[in-house]
Amino acid sequence: MVQRMKVLKIFTLISLFFQLNVTQAGNVSFSSLNDQITLFNNGKEQSLIISGNSESVLIDPINKSSTEEVENYLRQNKKPVITNVIYSHSHWDRLLGSTLFDTKTHKIIAQSACELYFAKSNNINIKKPNLYFKKQYNINLEEEQVVLHYFGPSHGECMVVIEMVRAKILFIPELVSTNGASFPKDPTLPFLRPATLELFFSGLEELIEEKKIESFISGYGDDEIYGSVKIISEQKQFWQLIHLTAKEAEENGLVDINNFIDVEKLDLEKFSEYNNFNKADLINILRRYTSFLNMGR
Repeated sequence: MVQRMKVLKIFTLISLFFQLNVTQAGNVSFSSLNDQITLFNNGKEQSLIISGNSESVLIDPINKSSTEEVENYLRQNKKPVITNVIYSHSHWDRLLGSTLFDTKTHKIIAQSACELYFAKSNNINIKKPNLYFKKQYNINLEEEQVVLHYFGPSHGECMVVIEMVRAKILFIPELVSTNGASFPKDPTLPFLRPATLELFFSGLEELIEEKKIESFISGYGDDEIYGSVKIISEQKQFWQLIHLTAKEAEENGLVDINNFIDVEKLDLEKFSEYNNFNKADLINILRRYTSFLNMGR
């Protein structure tokens, strides 16, 4: 797998786009991926602006300063104003710039399972969506078509994957890093949904195969811009390995009353091949899965 990771990193350097026009504005950098798609990155998080002839779409108004820089960038580069704002999921750390938009003039779009979180939220820094969809939503921008896909709970209840149809690129805000299949950034897995995670990855793989997609972009600010979609299948295999290991540990009596696994009796070699391997993190991750297997949580 290590050698494969090196190959994948080379892939990111020779992917579909060879020249990036990068500009810096305050703490935000902008990379023009093509005439329609711009990546913006504040160092911690990143997302996309997709522009047509008459309107622009923003994925995740991360925070107020980043969103102000996005609007300045569009003005300075004579690109259309934002008319559609996509919430990739319900977590506030990617939505704190939403108060700059008006629900009377902007479509603020989220998957319908997000409504549970927004409907009674008292957070005045988050603008509530005015358009919800269930499985798929399309935005046509003349030169590019943006499609929102929902494959079920994964990172939280309502995370969506955004497809740029013409460019054949996916934006996956969480769960997958373009740097390669890896351990999760937070080993306590507070937002992970083990019961439906494999269904999410399987649906994603089916989309990739159907549309012949070759690369994706993540929401992590320290990632390479492009990653091969092969990483997505490898990340799925990581979670399958976690699930199988937890199940086998249960069957072999290696799990105590508090759902901790005696990892000293496990073969950890297969886990060490993944990025950010950490034995202590693995214990926490496996505990979440044994808890899921024993108590459904």
